[in-house]
Amino acid sequence: MVWGGMFLLGFVISYWSVRRTLHRVERITETVARIGTEDLEERLPEPVNSDEISRLAKTFNRMLDRLQSSVNQLRTVTGAVAHDLKSPVTLIRGTLESALCDEGNEKWRDSVGEAIEGLDRLSQLLNTTLDLAEAEAGALHIELRPVDFSDVVRQLVDIYQPAMAERHHEVTIDVEKHVVVDADSTLLNRVVSNLLENELTHLPAGCRVSIRLHSHQGSAELVIEDNGPGFPPDIGSRVFERFVKGKHSPGHGLGLAFVDAVIKGHGGVASISGPAGGGAMVCLSLPVHMLETELT
Repeated sequence: MVWGGMFLLGFVISYWSVRRTLHRVERITETVARIGTEDLEERLPEPVNSDEISRLAKTFNRMLDRLQSSVNQLRTVTGAVAHDLKSPVTLIRGTLESALCDEGNEKWRDSVGEAIEGLDRLSQLLNTTLDLAEAEAGALHIELRPVDFSDVVRQLVDIYQPAMAERHHEVTIDVEKHVVVDADSTLLNRVVSNLLENELTHLPAGCRVSIRLHSHQGSAELVIEDNGPGFPPDIGSRVFERFVKGKHSPGHGLGLAFVDAVIKGHGGVASISGPAGGGAMVCLSLPVHMLETELT
């Protein structure tokens, strides 16, 4: 009876100790799962005792302090760079527009117009570079809301359709209705615009472009496929890296890098492939919004 009582008491004490330890680990797991780049204020609970789990929580909290400080510094630096560079660009553009409106400088109109277009491209490059730097650092400001991905794709295809027709591209659309995702509407529009802009920029005239959007196993899958020359073999595996582009590309090699960074920031995946018949295919996969009935 004494040995039985000791065994039972030991079992109860062991069970209570394990249960208490697992409960503390579960609290740490739940807290870590809630922490994201948009909310780095939350910290793990730090018990007064000094066992291994308490030291782990304290160490993790110190790491979060350093991470929050780094993210805040990144946002401050990128904001300062954007402000310092945008101001002179805007001033130069305004001066050129004033000269363009002066009827006495007729012979300079073409040169001034080209200069203004160059400044616009510089401003766009600056914005994309800053956004890409923030996205790759996990500091891009993303406001997740239910967005009808189907409407976004249709509206942008309608906008680009005249330019596609001018290049004699045959565009086919297969978009499932009401595919809703949790996304930042502005960033999602920029992502799809970048992909359609790539089709206009890099395809020779008279190509076929297929745009498909469907929901499959909890994911919204957007596929843009063409029968053009495809990605150059030497950069095929690095198209999502910044400043990687083909020899004859007029771009800066930031478009697909920005697409990949934004899609990853939304918890999705971007991929490319070369279909068997030639051409290129870009696929974006985003988690589907679980409560699609919220969007009416």
